[in-house]
Amino acid sequence: MSATSVSELDIVARVPNRGKFRGKIYKHLSPVTIAKIQRAIPIDGRVNLFERNFAYILTNVVTGEEKSRKEFKKADIAFMPAGSMICFFLQDTRSYKPMNPLGVVTEGLDVLGSCKRGDSIEIESITQESSG
Repeated sequence: MSATSVSELDIVARVPNRGKFRGKIYKHLSPVTIAKIQRAIPIDGRVNLFERNFAYILTNVVTGEEKSRKEFKKADIAFMPAGSMICFFLQDTRSYKPMNPLGVVTEGLDVLGSCKRGDSIEIESITQESSG
């Protein structure tokens, strides 16, 4: 596998009236889940917060557990099959339910941290990294 592998994708999302955030999605973490999420783009959902540990949005993506785990670090991105939710971690967290790891927020975590219930997150794209 080469250093410029197609297993790394860029995710771009925004919270209207708050700003944009970006991250990296790593296909090898949950390839089936990521493919299903990519096919569902654009995804727009109302923000919910779980004890300020993570922000999440509900999706129509249906998939099972894939390399799932329960421990996540601040800035991680994961998918919870039990609720069809994409989760953005605001602090190190141990989840009650297993989640499929997707990647990490690389910029704009403060935008997610400023979210309130009722805001929305719009995932605009998950694409192969642009070289440059």
